Amino acid sequence: MGIYDRDYYRGDSRGVGRLFSTSPATTAIIGINVAVFFLQGLGGADVRLLHEWFAASVDGVVNHGRVWQLLTAAFLHNPHDIFHILWNMVFLWMVGREMEAFHGSRDFVMMYLGAAIFSTACWLGVDAFSARGHQMIGASGAVTAVVVLYTLYYPRREILLFFVIPVEMWIAVLLFLGLDALRLIQGVPVQEAVVAHLGGALFGWLFKTFDWRWSRLGVDAWPSTLRKAWSRRHLRVVSPPRDDYAPPRLREPSGSSWTSEPGVAAARPVAAPTVAPVIPEEQLEARLDEILAKIAREGRAALNDDENRLLLEASRRARGKLGGRPR
Repeated sequence: MGIYDRDYYRGDSRGVGRLFSTSPATTAIIGINVAVFFLQGLGGADVRLLHEWFAASVDGVVNHGRVWQLLTAAFLHNPHDIFHILWNMVFLWMVGREMEAFHGSRDFVMMYLGAAIFSTACWLGVDAFSARGHQMIGASGAVTAVVVLYTLYYPRREILLFFVIPVEMWIAVLLFLGLDALRLIQGVPVQEAVVAHLGGALFGWLFKTFDWRWSRLGVDAWPSTLRKAWSRRHLRVVSPPRDDYAPPRLREPSGSSWTSEPGVAAARPVAAPTVAPVIPEEQLEARLDEILAKIAREGRAALNDDENRLLLEASRRARGKLGGRPR
């Protein structure tokens, strides 16, 4: 994602349009889940077939190679229990918007999908030992990852537990995960997906600790890197055509300009002009992410001179991109 696509570089808007424009990925994920939920409700007898192909199970993934179930299970919910999808989407809406604004829509989507796959895989690993042939559906593993990520950034934000008791985020998350761990130890049936919750929490912690952002991993540069590598494989060294009538010249040393033609005095080397370094867009974006995270943690006063200069450079490019119009 380019720096100009971020929320603080967008033009101002009002009402519902602004609500959805600032969190398009979160809105889209919730919309897909709700649409699938209603399709499940309308499916009638076809729900069993839908779950056979898209709900996660050891038989489907391992025995039949339906690896897509690791992801698609996170977009299915119990069509007979509206609270199953309601609580997942409420929590995703509460914390997903801020995490999307913080990391950018693309990194947020990749984080959410990665958490869905990872949490489902954790559940499958445990269910494989039960030999009961369970199926898992629900977005709770991925949502838990987003909640944990939010808590790692804002541990002292308050929420209303049971819509009544104000508690800080870290306490609420600790209670939630502690109960899940206790239920797992007590042998709660694995179909209740407590393992997916714990797997999602682990993914959220890993994402924050090791900075698994898509843009940070440099994946965007992979296609161009592969093209360059492929081009280098096909390059050949070709000798230039020989001109017997041209006087011999020596190779000009790097950074200077001089000649050694016969009968011509060598000129004093001329240093190459110094050009101010230009930071590539992708590097500026990565550094800007780090600077914004530092501001969120420690405040603007914690930035050093280099970081302030990079922030000003990003602002200058944004103004140039927007045509210099005040926003």
